[in-house]
Amino acid sequence: MTDYIALKRKLNIQLPWEQDKYKEDKVTLPRPIIGLNFPKSATLTMSDYFKCAGITSHHTATQDGRIGICMMENHLKDKPPMEGCDTELTKKGVIKPIEVIFDIGLQGPP
Repeated sequence: MTDYIALKRKLNIQLPWEQDKYKEDKVTLPRPIIGLNFPKSATLTMSDYFKCAGITSHHTATQDGRIGICMMENHLKDKPPMEGCDTELTKKGVIKPIEVIFDIGLQGPP
């Protein structure tokens, strides 16, 4: 790796992490972001991390129940998987879209 970096510097070629190709553009990801996971893989911690940043994030369930059950029922009814599963009701009574979902909640007790 050291030789690679030295050669790039010698030829005045920017290294990938030095390129700022998104500097002028706003980069966005389609939402909701669904974090697929294994048990004990920090899904609750990641959900809290996004909440701390002001991003609507849920772990396992919304007020309407488990996200995974909602998605499975939609599949069985030939509906889009996230239809009706991707919103939350805030404490002020406002319905907001969920932007990040961790642990869709298909396993364990309800």
